[in-house]
Amino acid sequence: MVVRNRLVALLLRLTFFVLLWISYPVYVAGFESVWTAFCTMSVELGTVFLIMVGFELIFNLIDLIRHGIHGVAAGPYMPFALPITVFTVISGIFYFSTLLPNGDAPGGAFGIMLHVVLIAAPLIDWLFLDEKGTCPVFAVITWQIYPILFHIFGYFRTVIWPNDAIYRGNMYALPFLNYLDPFIVWKSIAFFAITLGGACLAVFLNDVLAGKFRPVKIQID
Repeated sequence: MVVRNRLVALLLRLTFFVLLWISYPVYVAGFESVWTAFCTMSVELGTVFLIMVGFELIFNLIDLIRHGIHGVAAGPYMPFALPITVFTVISGIFYFSTLLPNGDAPGGAFGIMLHVVLIAAPLIDWLFLDEKGTCPVFAVITWQIYPILFHIFGYFRTVIWPNDAIYRGNMYALPFLNYLDPFIVWKSIAFFAITLGGACLAVFLNDVLAGKFRPVKIQID
């Protein structure tokens, strides 16, 4: 399932990198400031993913020069890359499911393009370009540190900077995480259920693709 052509992998990763660089400035310009843009999941995780792809390009190119076209391209350490993949995809899904339907999402067409890339690129990179390494199941618990910190910071940001809107007068990075909403507890539970459930699903699928559950063949002499 993994592409065994280092040149193809390099070109795909270069495409992801260029598309992100094109759409990012326009999307960020739609916010009140660069600071408020970095209060959102898309910009935070997209930046981390962009840096990861940049390093992948460097090592992919070195691998291509040293070992030739044929073979699996150099990729990231899976326990590090998989949570970035999962949460970047989730940030894109939140954009299309909560921000865009409200008609107040920043960035216009470039915002849409950015989030299509933030969903498609991590999935393509993980499924078709990365050599799968198994991830410990307990890792999904430590991965939840990011959603927890994001949620806590989102609350205290509105308390510390009550007049510091993120975009177009909106105080909240995600519309459903409105801390004045009487249903915020249930919406918060749903938020963490999505992040934890997505992480568990990703670890399971990754281990399946890595061959962890393949039956062991016993040879009898």
